[in-house]
Amino acid sequence: VQVSYKKQFLFGFILVMVILSSIEISARVFDYYNPNCRFIESDVYEGLSFDIKRQLCDDHYQLTWNNDPLYLIPNQHYPTINVNSDGFRGNELQEEPNYRIFVIGGSTTFGVGTMDNESIPSFLQQIINKNFGNDEIEVINAGIPKAYSYTENYLIKNKILDFEPDMLIIYDGSNDVGTNYKNFGKSGDPVLSDIIIREMYRLDISTPKVLLKLYFNYKHDNIETIPFNSENIEKKVTFWRDTSESICNLGETYDFKTIVILQPLLGTGNKILTDEEEGYAIHYDVKTRNKFYELYANELTTLESCSKTIDLRDIFDQNLETIYYDAGHLGKEGNKIVAQQIYDEILPILTKHIQN
Repeated sequence: VQVSYKKQFLFGFILVMVILSSIEISARVFDYYNPNCRFIESDVYEGLSFDIKRQLCDDHYQLTWNNDPLYLIPNQHYPTINVNSDGFRGNELQEEPNYRIFVIGGSTTFGVGTMDNESIPSFLQQIINKNFGNDEIEVINAGIPKAYSYTENYLIKNKILDFEPDMLIIYDGSNDVGTNYKNFGKSGDPVLSDIIIREMYRLDISTPKVLLKLYFNYKHDNIETIPFNSENIEKKVTFWRDTSESICNLGETYDFKTIVILQPLLGTGNKILTDEEEGYAIHYDVKTRNKFYELYANELTTLESCSKTIDLRDIFDQNLETIYYDAGHLGKEGNKIVAQQIYDEILPILTKHIQN
């Protein structure tokens, strides 16, 4: 029996659609049980339910920000991440707080991989509330993924000054040492794979996301070490130092305290690394990176205009458990430890203000 071309085409079209639908259904099942976030595989998340870990991953990729200039898009509300109407993570700002603290930095300050109440600024707020009361001092999370000294300086001058801060805590290091120098003076160093995956996550199609995940995971697993790029490191250090000094000079002009903190990174200090952390150390070439990171520490003492400088590179020396879920990001417990240390360091300043 001869079948018309029209029927052959229709049959072929239906067959293709059935095959594509089957692939998409399989991809959705795979994507559900294998979220595209390597960080949730870490021991840092041991004890968390699968549903919470998956939600952390989904919200991470739903988060959006403007790249030039770098700022968070306001009014983003997801189960584990809230960005308020002013573009800061967390609750809406108080009308007239007695004392206002902005914590500024990149993804480690923002708290990628943690809930709203588990970031460093959030833990700092909780500790302050316990000791000073709930309405005395306000802590604002001004962290933005990809931020470094240039974008932070822009954010301070063009936005944060309008909120009349009493203290700026700049929690820096990772993105300054890691950003390619050719991008200094720009609003970020976007990773193409991250951009692609983020855009794919906004589509209601799982097949492309799964294929990308498999591809990038294959590349990750088959590269033993990603060499650290130390090109123009001295210029990068000088840029960070001069920008930090400029921010501290603003503090003297506008009468707010400036605290510059060099953040801990995997392999800094004398922490005994777990097997998981050892794997990250090799993969991300942290030994080389940390050798050059020492140059930033050497410049801390030269920041004479700052109210205080703090070196936290050795903060986890006594911790034997897994603290890092990659070369520099922390989970909930690590954030809590850092927040407590920051509180201890700024307590004399807060006490003096309250007494006055």
